[in-house]
Amino acid sequence: MKVIVPVISANVPTSVLGIMDILNYSQAFSDQLSNQKKKKNTFEVTLASAERSKTVNCNGYQLVCHSSLVPFQKCDVVVVPAAVGNMAELVQNYPHLVEWILQQQKKGAAICSTCTGAFFVAATGLLDGKEATTSWFASNYFRIMFPKVKLLDEKIIVDNGKIVTGGATLSFMNLCIYLVEKYYGKELGNYCAKMFLVDKGKISQSSYSIFSVQKSHQDTEILKAQDFIEAHAHEKITVGTISEEVLMSERTFIRRFKAATGNLPTEYIQRVKVEHAKKLLEEGKENIKEISYKSGYEDLNYFRDIFKRYTGLTPIEYKKMYSFGG
Repeated sequence: MKVIVPVISANVPTSVLGIMDILNYSQAFSDQLSNQKKKKNTFEVTLASAERSKTVNCNGYQLVCHSSLVPFQKCDVVVVPAAVGNMAELVQNYPHLVEWILQQQKKGAAICSTCTGAFFVAATGLLDGKEATTSWFASNYFRIMFPKVKLLDEKIIVDNGKIVTGGATLSFMNLCIYLVEKYYGKELGNYCAKMFLVDKGKISQSSYSIFSVQKSHQDTEILKAQDFIEAHAHEKITVGTISEEVLMSERTFIRRFKAATGNLPTEYIQRVKVEHAKKLLEEGKENIKEISYKSGYEDLNYFRDIFKRYTGLTPIEYKKMYSFGG
């Protein structure tokens, strides 16, 4: 199965080379599993430069591609890797890449992306009305650029049949294992996952995401309220307390807060408190009960429920995740 990975200078080299390595090595792993007489070919990956030269400078690394990106190329699968930069400008600067992706889809190729590669796929219009994912840290910008896409930014993999999108940068590994299993079966997928130490059980980016405090609006009273919430994350605070602080009725405050930030005040308070708790857990100096109290929650069970709602993990699981050797 022929795979093309289009390469631009803004790509993350790890993403480009990692996609190539995992998919290409699936052939060797397939050979190890198969009877010599029943060998089957898996993926053959080509790196194709969308720049003027086949040698592309990615983050200071001279990446030599197999070929240039040309209109007549035909493949079975396209995998668009992660890129770094102003995504609106990058999409605008590479119209030929967007058009090439669209043409490959029309020729029957499956279109896949990892991380911010989803921006180039979405720019073709192929994701309009469909579900997709991208990197959690680019999700707000993605929603602004592509409002017709049903973004599930908590997901690591979203499969629409012949369009598959993956989450943040290193989740290209999960995407590649998913593609191995999708096209060549669970046995080979599991074998590759074991060889590359990829946890197939991860389905959410929530435990990795950092809450963005959404301050790009111009409502000064709501900005003041947000600052108040962040400064008092360690205390028990209510919507009524905050609305009094900014001299609004509670009803008006809730309406304006939602309009400015996209969150209800209660949701925003919880998310800020969870971020506060995550930092304390990562420091690893206090037990869960102390951290619950220092996050403004006297009820440990309630704290645990709120924490899991936004991270997908219990506080203990989160603490273990960010500790070496427990």
